[in-house]
Amino acid sequence: MHLVARWARRLLSPSNGAADAAPSACAAQRPGPVDPVLQAWRPAGGIPRISLRWLVSYWCNYRCPYCEQDHDRRAALPVGRRPHAFDNHPVQEWIEGFARHFRQRRLVLTLTGGEPLLDSRAMPVFLQALTSMETLDVVRIGTNASFKPALYSKVDLRKIALMCTFHPSQVSEERFFRKLDELLDRGFRIAMVNYVMAGDAIGQFERRREQLAEKGIPLHPNPLWNSQGAYSPLQIELMCRHLPDLDFRYRMQIESPRGRKCRFPMLGYQMDPRGMIHVGCHPKRNGSFFGAELPVLFPHLSACPQRWCTCLDMYSFLEGEERNQSGDPLWAYREALLRRVAPQSPGGKQGEPRGAASRSV
Repeated sequence: MHLVARWARRLLSPSNGAADAAPSACAAQRPGPVDPVLQAWRPAGGIPRISLRWLVSYWCNYRCPYCEQDHDRRAALPVGRRPHAFDNHPVQEWIEGFARHFRQRRLVLTLTGGEPLLDSRAMPVFLQALTSMETLDVVRIGTNASFKPALYSKVDLRKIALMCTFHPSQVSEERFFRKLDELLDRGFRIAMVNYVMAGDAIGQFERRREQLAEKGIPLHPNPLWNSQGAYSPLQIELMCRHLPDLDFRYRMQIESPRGRKCRFPMLGYQMDPRGMIHVGCHPKRNGSFFGAELPVLFPHLSACPQRWCTCLDMYSFLEGEERNQSGDPLWAYREALLRRVAPQSPGGKQGEPRGAASRSV
């Protein structure tokens, strides 16, 4: 067992003061006769919800030292494959595809990259059309917040949830925090700031967490992928203290989901910039987004085939975990972060964001 796992298991032990005295809200529980997560996503007699994680682009304007992606929009790729979705198919074809496939299904869409909002021409058009769909619950966007908010003035921001990632090697703290203020003032909902725990940034985490708490935004400590041996015991303890138990175990790769039953293949897809789409974590069960029908989802819980899972949209659907009982998993994660630390905001309410009253889902 590697150092991270040994140290983390000590921290999570009931006899250790770092563990919660009361059972964690995210701790695994045996589902009762009615599974509350499936009830929310597959309501009897209601419209089913679908989670779709879309890697919309490899293109990015940052060059983070810990990111291995090729960020050039014109990067050399195999014939017929381009790094941005709107280079592979016109934006109108994507809009028509979403309207067709989600006419009778509720959509929970996650846009990842690269930097999804760099396309200043097509992306505002796409989001304006998508947020006008009655069956859309939410679009979660992982962004470095470098985009121009004015371009999205016609988008229904009540259906947008931002996860803004702060990369101190690429942007100054002052500039990034000023951009957060601009986004909040324009009505964007910022669920959290994602903070990659790397290098000197680790030592600034506590101070920056307190500063963002004053804005009503939780700061999420995000461990590096394949980080075994990369963190000291004190750094591991820091992340254990600020991450919910479930997320600490999976994001730190302490616990493997392999063989554990999961709801995600019943409820969700993953898609690349070409529109190649597959069920859950089962890439062989695939098809084209531009076909007549999407690949058939699993009819029941299935055993996870993966050794590791660091995606909150997936491991929080594992059997026994009951967090995702709404159509906005990122906001549910935000609330789990706030329960873990519960910083007090100047207004007296714990972790309430500016503009929170406009949240529609």
